[in-house]
Amino acid sequence: MSETHRLDVRSVEPKERFACIMGAYEGLAANAALELTVDHDPKCMYYTLRATRGDDAFSFDYLEEGPETWRVLVRKR
Repeated sequence: MSETHRLDVRSVEPKERFACIMGAYEGLAANAALELTVDHDPKCMYYTLRATRGDDAFSFDYLEEGPETWRVLVRKR
């Protein structure tokens, strides 16, 4: 069974969030997952991963979709 890391960036300064999120993703082992909690739709992470890693490198599944809290499960393949 693969490992799931949890990251809640709602208390992180907005200008620092993207680097924090992408750093956490980069630190994942293959097949590990990141459960991300934010206060807005994290679609920018999806588009960044898709553009830089390709569609087959990750999965991106919404667990909760607002309006105040969004949670996604991002698995590194």
